[in-house]
Amino acid sequence: MKKNASRSFLSFLLLVISTAAFSQGAAAYEANNTIAAISGPIKKTPPAPLSVRSHKRFPALFNGLAIEIATSTYPMDKTNPIFRKFGNVHYEKLSEGGYSYLIMANFSSKESALDFVQNVVKPKAEKARLIQFSDGNRKVIRE
Repeated sequence: MKKNASRSFLSFLLLVISTAAFSQGAAAYEANNTIAAISGPIKKTPPAPLSVRSHKRFPALFNGLAIEIATSTYPMDKTNPIFRKFGNVHYEKLSEGGYSYLIMANFSSKESALDFVQNVVKPKAEKARLIQFSDGNRKVIRE
């Protein structure tokens, strides 16, 4: 009887020790988001947040200049790269179908606006063009 009791006790003790060792190994793995390595802990770096900018509806009766940075047949997803390149983008549903994505601008002259489109916007959006709006009606100034 003593032999069976000591075997049971040893089995129990072995189970406790192995469980404790496993728990310590798991705890070492999960502690502070580190992974135990031979050379020391290596911290996991969280993934960089995805920058998502939203776009707003273009004013229906806008008067002034706007820069069209993109067009599409269907609405563009918020994660489209064009929205990471430009901020404050507005969309307009075109009467002939499709969508136009624009940046409203406040320039002193058409020449300064064209210069801005050519030197700043076109390197980031090849098909950018300047559009004149009068009471919501659009007129392309230059492709």
